[in-house]
Amino acid sequence: MRKFIQEIYKISIFKRIIPTLLKIYIKLLKKNEIIIRHKDINLKLNLLNPIDREIYLKGSYEKKQIDYLCNFIKDNKIIYFIDIGAHMGFYSIMISNLKIKVFSFEPVISNFKQLNENKNLNKFENMRIYNFALSNNEKRVEMWVPNKEKTGGYTIYDSKDEELKKYNIKKINKEECISKIGDNIIKIDNDRIAIKIDVERHEFNVLEGLDNLLKKNDIILQIELFEDRQEGIIKYLKERNFKHINTIQKDFYFKNF
Repeated sequence: MRKFIQEIYKISIFKRIIPTLLKIYIKLLKKNEIIIRHKDINLKLNLLNPIDREIYLKGSYEKKQIDYLCNFIKDNKIIYFIDIGAHMGFYSIMISNLKIKVFSFEPVISNFKQLNENKNLNKFENMRIYNFALSNNEKRVEMWVPNKEKTGGYTIYDSKDEELKKYNIKKINKEECISKIGDNIIKIDNDRIAIKIDVERHEFNVLEGLDNLLKKNDIILQIELFEDRQEGIIKYLKERNFKHINTIQKDFYFKNF
């Protein structure tokens, strides 16, 4: 059934129709979760979420980014992978399959439960998961997203966030969680680490909380940056001896070795 849907989805005139029909079908059946085999791993997907639907329909998600990161990890003998903003764990699961040590951080409880199920489905003992946000302080925070079905878009609520101006604040979806400082959680010195940061405009705070880790280790960093933040983050990282080495769509890659 899935292979048939994927073939139809490849036809351009069905690109918009298929996801809509799939959502209607799911809501009628009241069953939005499914387990699939993706390459040599198992994945539990929530088909109401756009990222999960893309994996289901295309058989891939951010393929160029993941291939680039995985090849860099293998070629440079990276020991650890830190996934900040792990969502349902696609990056973490794919990279756990490389048999390196993985730390995954996901603050939204529904995403975290799906992340945990995906870890257990694959029996990855090299993967540690954490149900809190990483930032530059430790406190209770609110995560927000304009549409609760877009579970990959949560970020820490900040009244100065320019993205809020696009929405009716009374209608956005919020969830409480806690934030912690990365340097207080991750204690690694003189090693090689790959880090992926996807935190929807909270990048500076995450980087500030990882200051010691970034100074004391060889790092390859993948960070999603929107246009209005690119210059500031690139400058921040350059001052800390990071060099910009590649860009794939909105994902920028830096290394300090």
